[in-house]
Amino acid sequence: MKRLLILSICVLGTVLVLVLADSRRSGDVLEVEEDAPLPHVEVELELSADGMNPHRLRVPKDHRVRLLIHAGPEAPEGLLAIRGYEDRVAPVDLGPGLSRELNFESRLPGDDFAFEMGGRNLGRLEVTGSHLEDGHQ
Repeated sequence: MKRLLILSICVLGTVLVLVLADSRRSGDVLEVEEDAPLPHVEVELELSADGMNPHRLRVPKDHRVRLLIHAGPEAPEGLLAIRGYEDRVAPVDLGPGLSRELNFESRLPGDDFAFEMGGRNLGRLEVTGSHLEDGHQ
């Protein structure tokens, strides 16, 4: 009986040592992937009394977007917002003769985001690409 108890303790000890060694070894192999930097897209827009030019702007999904918006002499004045992207890019104050820059990541695909000022639709933003994580199969 004493020999069986000693043998059981030895087996348990060996299993414990092997489990600990395996967890340390797998910890060395595990690598954390860093997010690759997003590709950039830069676009210039012009705001006039008639709205945005171009009226419909297309940008690819999962890009860092830099919009440079120039307001002409007859442009409306107020806060310019991108409806649907309010949580990603803050509205900017824009008026005749001014230029503003908007920077955001185009993570939400869709074709119905509005450039809006004072309740007026000035243009559209379309973010092209799949809404699925790995794209369409």
